[in-house]
Amino acid sequence: MKIAFLQSNSLPLDKGTINYYLSQAKKEKAKLFILPEYVLNKFFKDLEKMPISFIKDQTLHQINSLKRLSLSYNIIILAPFVIIKKDNKYKVIGKFFNGKVRYYYQQVYMPYSHWNEDRFFDKKESLPMVFNVGNIRVGAIFGFESHFDNFWKFFRDKKVDVVCVLSIGTFNSFNRWYEMLKTRAFLNNMYVIRVNRVGSWRDWEFYGKSFVFSPEGDEIVKLSTNEELGIITINKDIVKEARKEWKFGLLQKKLFF
Repeated sequence: MKIAFLQSNSLPLDKGTINYYLSQAKKEKAKLFILPEYVLNKFFKDLEKMPISFIKDQTLHQINSLKRLSLSYNIIILAPFVIIKKDNKYKVIGKFFNGKVRYYYQQVYMPYSHWNEDRFFDKKESLPMVFNVGNIRVGAIFGFESHFDNFWKFFRDKKVDVVCVLSIGTFNSFNRWYEMLKTRAFLNNMYVIRVNRVGSWRDWEFYGKSFVFSPEGDEIVKLSTNEELGIITINKDIVKEARKEWKFGLLQKKLFF
């Protein structure tokens, strides 16, 4: 099964840009198309100062557009954005398919003084997103959430084959993300796709370099620092072989604590 992932700057979903990349994904027979954080809405630091009504109108336009695109291209689209419900602000991943949408609500937010999503967004309990595309089991979470063990245990228990990490990275953090997710891929014997944003906000550079690791923890592909579309093939047999070889899942079941 093929997955397409687009690392991009802010994406207004104008017909030229999004249709071009979706048509390329369709040509490659991709079944899933993934976007990074903060490309369908303004970046977080701008959102903090925006009226809720503006965010709501922007999001409604994006949701309607993605519903139509998922239907016309017959492809599943994973897209992070901000939704407004009764003046509450939620950060979600939308799974768009056949003109419909299903949401996963982010569970863990950055609490830092320079980037305090935890204070800005409202909270709603939601299990991590898991769904099937043919015989491939897909999981999806936000970038910050990938630091926490509970998400990976959930995906391991659900027998997920590939985890999509929808993220935004800056401040020369690439090496930390790379080593962390390489280890997550190997220890859980699953593919990991980190889809990252490019562009900038003031002097903050979003560096791209989206990457994919195999269930053995090997790098399969790494993109540049520019807008770029990646295509990766997910092979369930490789997942099975890695789990059979390393037996991490079986050994964990024997632990008494």
